[in-house]
Amino acid sequence: MTGPKTSGDKVPIQPFFDDLKKHLKTTTIGSLKANKTPKQVHAVADTAMDAFATSAAGLEKLVPPEKPLACKKGCAHCCHLAVMTDGATVLRIAEHVRTSMNQAERMLLDMRLIVYEDKVEKMTQSQRSMARIPCPLLVDGACSVHEVRPLICRAFNSYDAEICDQKIRGGGSTSEIPSWNVPWLLGLALDAGLKEALVESGYKDGDIELGLALKQALDHPHADERWLAGDRIFSRTAWKARKP
Repeated sequence: MTGPKTSGDKVPIQPFFDDLKKHLKTTTIGSLKANKTPKQVHAVADTAMDAFATSAAGLEKLVPPEKPLACKKGCAHCCHLAVMTDGATVLRIAEHVRTSMNQAERMLLDMRLIVYEDKVEKMTQSQRSMARIPCPLLVDGACSVHEVRPLICRAFNSYDAEICDQKIRGGGSTSEIPSWNVPWLLGLALDAGLKEALVESGYKDGDIELGLALKQALDHPHADERWLAGDRIFSRTAWKARKP
């Protein structure tokens, strides 16, 4: 998922993002070193998500959007972009799926994941970027795991839904979508801090594609334990694994 067009800062806030990234990275490394359990992995993802929500709310008062955002439930243009995330977030989403979805919802998700994998697994990176295939977690125009959605999904926003439709669903460039820059820069900082922490902790997944990785996490028995033990269960879902 490529970021939309952002306007200039009214106040210098980049140092805050740099410090936040460093802090999340340090605390994540420390927490995983002290306690490598599935519960801790989920907590690591939750910490990053909570940091986004808290920071975004505070920064909105300091650097408010220039006008109301067009984003709302039922507006799902951005859910047709490829989403890159990390192993901890995927495992947190998988845990949420297992504990919150009923049997019928889970069966439908499994079917969508199979169809999604069949469509995109053999695509090159450039082909996937332009395919505009809906996220398998999208249900009736809304994210079915909204509470635990990836940082990059939280960050994406737009002032104009019509331009989103033109540039995303129409196959154009997302860089031309006008947006509030604060959430995007915040999401990038936290996303980088979390991924760097996971890599330095021994989990070298890098950028993994949400749909493909979630299928692996749900298909693998005891996926959390296997990932913590160093099993590269997401190796086939790495974005760079599918070279142009």
